Amino acid sequence: MLIVGTVAGIVLVVLIVVWVVRRSDGRYRFRPSFEAACEVTVGGRRLVAYSGHRKVIRLADPAEREDTAVVMGSRTWIRTLCEVHVDGRPLLASGGRDGVVRLWDLENRGELVASLTGHRGWVYGLCTVRVSGRDLLASAGRDGVIRVWDPRDGRLVRTIDTGPRRGWIFSLCQVRTGGRTLLAAGHGNGTVTLWHAKSGRAALELTAHNRAVWALCEVSDGDRTLLATAGWDGVVRLWDVEAPQEVGAFTAGVGPVYALCQAEAGDRTLLVAGGDGPGTAVWDPFTGERAGDLGMDFAGLLSGHGWVRAACQVRPAQGPPLIITVGYDDGARVWDVAKEIGSPPPERRAS
Repeated sequence: MLIVGTVAGIVLVVLIVVWVVRRSDGRYRFRPSFEAACEVTVGGRRLVAYSGHRKVIRLADPAEREDTAVVMGSRTWIRTLCEVHVDGRPLLASGGRDGVVRLWDLENRGELVASLTGHRGWVYGLCTVRVSGRDLLASAGRDGVIRVWDPRDGRLVRTIDTGPRRGWIFSLCQVRTGGRTLLAAGHGNGTVTLWHAKSGRAALELTAHNRAVWALCEVSDGDRTLLATAGWDGVVRLWDVEAPQEVGAFTAGVGPVYALCQAEAGDRTLLVAGGDGPGTAVWDPFTGERAGDLGMDFAGLLSGHGWVRAACQVRPAQGPPLIITVGYDDGARVWDVAKEIGSPPPERRAS
C-alpha cells in the first residue's frame, strides 16, 4: 500500500507541475511550440501550415504524416495564419509580434511577395472575407483596429476602429448569413462585434464571455449557419446571428479555450474545441450532443496535447477530412474525427 500511495503521489505531483506549466499561457520559457495552423494548397495538394515562436512556418502533408517544407523568412513570432486566393493563385498570410502582415507564395518556394504595414503591436487574427465577388484579407490585433486589404496589390481597402473600451482583438472570422457577409471580432473585454464587410458599418455586438475571446468559428451544415465563440472563461457559445440570440453553450475542458474549427465527419457537421485540456472536445453544434474527444490519453496529456492553441481542417484529395491540432506538442497532431469518435455511417443514423 505504501508503494502504491507513493506512486500515486508522484503521479499527482507530475500532473500538478504539468498543469501549472501549461497554464502559464506561453509566458517566459513555458510557451507553446505552435500557436497557428491553417489549410493551404501547394502544387494541387492540400497541406497544413503551422507556426509559432520559432519564427519559421512549417508545411506538412497530414495524409502522409510528414513535413514537406519550411519557410524561413518570417523573422518574428507568428500567432495567426490564413490562406487567401489572388486570381486563382493561393497565398499564405501570416501575422504576429511585429505587427506586419506578410504574404507568402508557397508555389514559389515560399517567396515573400508583400509586407502589409499599419498595425501597432501584435497581429492576433487573420481571415479572408468575400466582398463584391473577390477575396479580401482582414487583419486585427493589439491596436483594436480591423484592417481590410486587397491581397492583389497590398492596398488598404478599409479601416475599422472598434474603439478603446473593447480592448485588443484576439480573433477574427467571416460569417455569412441572411445574404450578408459580416466580419466578427473577438475582444479582450469578452464582447464580440460584427461589422458589414462591404461598408464597414457596425452590425451587432454580443456580450459573449468573461474576459478575452480567443477563438471564433463559422459553423454551417448547409441549412443553418451559427457563430461559435470561446475564450478565457472556458465556455463555448453558439449564436444565431440572424435572430440574433444565443442558441447553445457548453464547456470544452477545464480551462480557457483557444481553438475552434468546423469538422466534417461522414454526413455530420461538428465543432472541435481545444484549449487547456485534457483532450480536445468534439460537439454537434446543432443538437448540443458531445460527440467525443481527441487525445484523451495520458501520453498526450504529458506531451502537451492537452493544451491546444490552434486547430484547422484539411481536406486531402483522397480520404476523409482531417483535423490538425497544435500547441505544446513539438509538432502537429492529425485526427480522423469520424474514426476517433466512432461516428456511425449515414445509413445507421436516425434522420
